[in-house]
Amino acid sequence: MTPPPAEHRRWAALVRGVGGPTAMRMPDLRAALERAGLSGVTTLQVAGNVVVDPDGRRPEEIAALVNATVRDAFGHDLPVLVRTHEQLLDLAARNPYAGSHQGRWVLTMALDRAIDDVTAAAVAEAAARRSPADALTVDGREVFVRYEGGVATSRLQGTWIERQLGAVGTARNHNTIERLIALTA
Repeated sequence: MTPPPAEHRRWAALVRGVGGPTAMRMPDLRAALERAGLSGVTTLQVAGNVVVDPDGRRPEEIAALVNATVRDAFGHDLPVLVRTHEQLLDLAARNPYAGSHQGRWVLTMALDRAIDDVTAAAVAEAAARRSPADALTVDGREVFVRYEGGVATSRLQGTWIERQLGAVGTARNHNTIERLIALTA
């Protein structure tokens, strides 16, 4: 079967910080996004993974629309990062830890901007000192992390990574990335 042309593939809108006090019921989120004008809305899990049809919009427009909808419908002003199907394929292929560990302990953090090589190297060095058993690679607009003993016990948490990079990000484990790739195809 021939894959659909790139302009017909779906995109993933990754809402950061969904859970606990910012939890949303996914059927309610889907309905709110459809009312806001998005089509083909699908959610994955309860962690802010939304797949949509781009319908001629740019990624920044989708991110802004999802952010505004979440804020207006649920009262949560949460960052949203969008990755196209092709970008998801690319980041999965660039992940140096994919297949090296349990997929749930290999994370990709999507960032709101690209990180220069000097900053990337400095953060990787700081991460190695902070949590020697874990591994971290900064590559453009993504950070790849492999947790040796699990995410919860590591000192390489998302907020620390964001502070070091001066960027906003949201992380998904490799299993979720693979599922998003399938949903956006």
